[in-house]
Amino acid sequence: MPRSRRLFRLGIRQKVVLVLLTVLLTALSVSGWLVLRDVESNVLHETERRGMETADYLSHSLAYSMVGYDYHTIQLLLDQVVQSGDLVHVRVVSDRGNTMAEVEHPARDSVERVDFDRAVTLDGRTLGHLELELSIEPIARQLAAQKQSLIKREILVIVLIALGEFLALSWIIIGPLTRVSRALESNVDESGVILRDIPVDSRDEIGELARRFNQMRAQLNAANQKLQGRVEAADRELREAYQKLLEQSAALQHSNRELERLSLTDPLTGLGNRRLFEKCVESDTALFRRHGDPSSLLVLDLDAFKMVNDTHGHDVGDLILCRFADLLRQNMRETDIVCRLGGEEFAVFLRRADASTAMDIAEKLRAQVENMRVQVGDDLSVSVTVSIGAATLSSPGNLVTAEALYKAADEAMYISKQRGRNRSTHAESRLGGRPASSGTLTGEPAA
Repeated sequence: MPRSRRLFRLGIRQKVVLVLLTVLLTALSVSGWLVLRDVESNVLHETERRGMETADYLSHSLAYSMVGYDYHTIQLLLDQVVQSGDLVHVRVVSDRGNTMAEVEHPARDSVERVDFDRAVTLDGRTLGHLELELSIEPIARQLAAQKQSLIKREILVIVLIALGEFLALSWIIIGPLTRVSRALESNVDESGVILRDIPVDSRDEIGELARRFNQMRAQLNAANQKLQGRVEAADRELREAYQKLLEQSAALQHSNRELERLSLTDPLTGLGNRRLFEKCVESDTALFRRHGDPSSLLVLDLDAFKMVNDTHGHDVGDLILCRFADLLRQNMRETDIVCRLGGEEFAVFLRRADASTAMDIAEKLRAQVENMRVQVGDDLSVSVTVSIGAATLSSPGNLVTAEALYKAADEAMYISKQRGRNRSTHAESRLGGRPASSGTLTGEPAA
């Protein structure tokens, strides 16, 4: 242990001394306080008695002078008592309230004093009253001297008792405990094994404690070894369980990601489904309302697709849907969102695309679909066309929500259907519909 820590360590000796000092100081302080209270009470009582006697004496001495209105005699008497005693202020007031004589000591305001008031009577008749103030400075000096003497006695008693108790405790208790502590300080190795016995052979309680501890040393060492083996086994099991938990957690995270992907993916085409579409479009329309970035939506519906299913079967219809999905993937930007909404209806959300750009992309897609051929047999290929509706986020047109944007694009797609299919139409009236050549089914009349 570093020397600085040894110097400032609060050991048993220091604790015992602190406890003794605290108890003794508290006891002596309470005792001294009670003694001072008693002395102060006696002194104040004596002051009250002296003041009352002085007031009685002066009232009798002044009675005849007040009857004869002998102001000079009254003044001389008051001057004499103020100069010779502890009185700092005396005033004689007649029965009419007039001041007949008054004497005040120059140091009156700087000393503590006690007031007395006594009626001046003669033969049962009240002639006036006497007011006087008695200084308590002598009493205060007496109390201060007593306090200093008491504090000195308390300090001496505390030092003697604390010194005696400290020496006794050091010899009887602290010394043996220190030897035990030093013996135990380096008596345990890193694994918790106790190396040596405690060298204490006294016949008191501390010696008995040391002998009992030495007897338990072998038992404690055996128990420690047994416990150490159990801890190591438990640690191995815990590491294995933790590794399995990590593997299970990784598998669970993978499953959750896969479930999340499947919940947002169309199983046939691998495109996003309606749920992903609604989620993404809703967040992008919110960005438009906040920042005004232009974005557009294309709603695409394959023309006469029911007839394809009825004529060639659903397997061929599924193959066409997959080819159409591949075509959309190949022609869309990485920032665009391509989803299958259901059946033969698809949607493409074009980020940062205005109405003109959206119509250019729609026409490009329409033309590529028109030229797309799907081989379904050795001598049979099928072609389809698509009708496209487009809408662009616009504050003047009140197209500021996902719902309004989809509705506008869907209505534009139906206008393309009504105008003969194989067309792309924008929801804004200024763009109108764009005619295109009709698509045909190989071997079938135009739908």
